[in-house]
Amino acid sequence: MKIRSGLLFLMLVPAVAGAAQPRSVALVVQDNGHAQITETHDVPPPGADGAVRIGPLPETLLPASVNAAPLERGETLDVVSQRFLYDLRDDAALFGAYRGSAIVGRKGDATWAGRLAAVPDFAKSAPGLLLEAEGQPVRFVPDLYALDAVEFPARADLARHPTLLWQLAADQSPPTAIQLNYAAAGLSWSASHEAILADDARSIALATRVHLRNQTQRDFANARVRLALTEKGRFAPLVPAAGDPRASRAPALRYATDGQSWIPERAAASAAVVATYDLPQPLTLPAGADVRAGLFSAPALAAETRYVYDGVRFDRYQRNRRTDGTLGTEFAPVVETRLSFANESAAPLPPGEFRLLRGQADQALEWIGTDWLPALQPGESATLDLGPAAGLSGRRLRTAYADVVPLQSADESFEITLENQGNADRTVVVVEHFYRGEKHEITAASAKHEPGADPHSVQFAIPVKAGTSQSFTYTVRYTW
Repeated sequence: MKIRSGLLFLMLVPAVAGAAQPRSVALVVQDNGHAQITETHDVPPPGADGAVRIGPLPETLLPASVNAAPLERGETLDVVSQRFLYDLRDDAALFGAYRGSAIVGRKGDATWAGRLAAVPDFAKSAPGLLLEAEGQPVRFVPDLYALDAVEFPARADLARHPTLLWQLAADQSPPTAIQLNYAAAGLSWSASHEAILADDARSIALATRVHLRNQTQRDFANARVRLALTEKGRFAPLVPAAGDPRASRAPALRYATDGQSWIPERAAASAAVVATYDLPQPLTLPAGADVRAGLFSAPALAAETRYVYDGVRFDRYQRNRRTDGTLGTEFAPVVETRLSFANESAAPLPPGEFRLLRGQADQALEWIGTDWLPALQPGESATLDLGPAAGLSGRRLRTAYADVVPLQSADESFEITLENQGNADRTVVVVEHFYRGEKHEITAASAKHEPGADPHSVQFAIPVKAGTSQSFTYTVRYTW
């Protein structure tokens, strides 16, 4: 109902007569705000108009999606016509339904009571309220919106939600019970993951929760809930919400159908369902409520924590990689925290915000970082970038660059220094990229190295004790 100028419509209205709450409810809720709803209803006898009434239903349902079938074998459901009643869809409908009935208007300690003589003209900015009472003159309130509240008596023949009306064949008795299926908007979900890192940094305790939003005016009591992930839901929104870990990243792109331009993955993705997740127990979703529920938990999942220094930066890109001596001299000081783990359970994990903390149960937990966890099927792995590692930093300086054979080969040397201001020893993986050409080799290095995960890269594992710094050097030769 509308709330304007302090006016509050108070409706003391139960469900529609003859339409009880459904026996059972099953929801398939998509991340995009749509849901497929399946309900079991007892069928009441036809009313005086011969119509069978089924309700309550959410006001956001898609009428064309409604279909039903009898539960009992041998029973039939032959619907001649189907329509919906929206008794209380707006102010005029509400007052029209109570014309001639006793209502009460309140403003502060003053009250106006009587039978509603006429429906207020809501086309005016200040609709008047006309009341009649036995043995009293007609009472007129010039501005309905100036009242604090209007109270209406309870009526069982009015519904706050759409009521489905079926006109059955004249010679048919209604079935005992039906399974009703329909689609509706206003139901959505999102997931979040919270993990606590063990003291040895080799495992995490993971808890996955879902946030369900019921933006309809209908309660769903004791519903079985299945969450449906659409293809669009796998990718970041084009304008991520504030605080979303994906907000700082460029959106994923794919080739358009013309094979020449790029478009965001989310724009190109369909609304097809690519994965489902079942809540472990029934859930009640009150009208307009946000409900959070547990989906998955694991006391210990094997995990690997790494600290990575990938300091190579470029200040511009349109440069000659053979002759520009300043190429690669820019660097970033950030050492990043990376967490890798596999979904060792038999249940898939939905995509969502991932938060990692460290500490013991009887102490305050220390926040480590946040990233976005992609959807993980059983057995699949993910590596998350949780942001800067507290107390760790790096410095990358080029110490020499010289041609060995002009325009054919050159040597480039670097010194990399890692600093650990924390209170625990750390091993930092330093990733170096060979960006001047595809032919390269390390001719000298003061630390052990191995090929990196990316093409044309190498990595060094450097232990750094707490409160100290550690440096190493290497030289790479490029050949053209």
